[in-house]
Amino acid sequence: MSMQYDAYNRPLGVTVDNWQGATPPQRIILQGRYCRLEPFSQAQHGAGLRAALELDVDGRDWAYLMPRPQSDADWEGWFGMMEDSRDPLFFAIVDQASGQAVGSCSYLRIDPAMGVIEVGWLRYSPLLQRTAAATEAMYLLMRQAFDWGYRRYEWKCNALNAPSMRAAPRLGFTFEGIFRQARVNWGLNRDTAWFSLLDSEWPANRAAMEAWLDAANFDAAGKQRRSLEECRRVKAAQTRQDGVRLATLADLPQLAVLFDGYRQFYGRHDDAATSQAFIRERLVQGDSTILVYEQAGVLLGFTQLYPLYTSVAAAPACLLNDLFVAQGARGGGVGRKLLAAAAELAVARGLARLELATAHDNLTAQALYESMGWQRETQFYRYRLPL
Repeated sequence: MSMQYDAYNRPLGVTVDNWQGATPPQRIILQGRYCRLEPFSQAQHGAGLRAALELDVDGRDWAYLMPRPQSDADWEGWFGMMEDSRDPLFFAIVDQASGQAVGSCSYLRIDPAMGVIEVGWLRYSPLLQRTAAATEAMYLLMRQAFDWGYRRYEWKCNALNAPSMRAAPRLGFTFEGIFRQARVNWGLNRDTAWFSLLDSEWPANRAAMEAWLDAANFDAAGKQRRSLEECRRVKAAQTRQDGVRLATLADLPQLAVLFDGYRQFYGRHDDAATSQAFIRERLVQGDSTILVYEQAGVLLGFTQLYPLYTSVAAAPACLLNDLFVAQGARGGGVGRKLLAAAAELAVARGLARLELATAHDNLTAQALYESMGWQRETQFYRYRLPL
């Protein structure tokens, strides 16, 4: 693949070699270890699926998808739609041991010409929730979509749907943003969150999911030995060199923990939610540069740079606002390597200078900066206006 340019040297896009489109989804059985996905049939799956979904006696699982069926006619109408529809294309999630339909799912917004397909209409009964089969069902759909040649696999949900917002990153999707006022559902505004998984990201995500689903990852009681995120870190460590690199959204869980530790170092209370939201926004907006130091799949430190301009030099600069190393990694040269990488990046970008500020009593940091050529400012006072 290579970037193509027009006659005015404007970038037009990267070539997609030999693109012929993807295969339209077929009504086939997707077989797993814990479950299988079968094209939905009202006669074959309706009674079992209804019984499983009605175990949700208070109806809380219906909040964001559709009103809960209230009568036999409602159930039959919904099941009839699922059987007849081809977009969405519905599957029953069948428990491998019992043979009962315990949930349903679908492909939708299917666009073979553009290579885009979405997963949705997920109905997980209490029998399916928080089981290995629940994750395996998503793995089976992903694997088949990419086997059919799709380039982009989408997940969308109501931005207020906290469980779905947590599930997407766990499954390897990248958060892309919020479509505000995207729909009106039952007289209520819906902001829609968009997530995606690309074909280039699938091999690494597939390896992590298969490692998690492996029977060896579960003890005799069925309890996981490693979380999916841990499996993802281990697999990443096996394919990625240790050292400093630019942060990505995939780093958000670990990076947010480091950032929260940094804020606590400067006197803030533990506030994981605020720290994660702030770092996520920086990564999505791209309005700062974050470098991380990784070793064996674990992030040991980070530094964050904010763009500035120096009017006197009439040139761009950067504020190295944050530098933090995990407590157990201090003294091992992580901070020094992050500072060196930041300086190299600044030179490569043609910046006039880097700036930073540190606490008067942080003598350890001061010694590090000065040993690497940073000069303490003596000509100007710094002021701030609290707002």
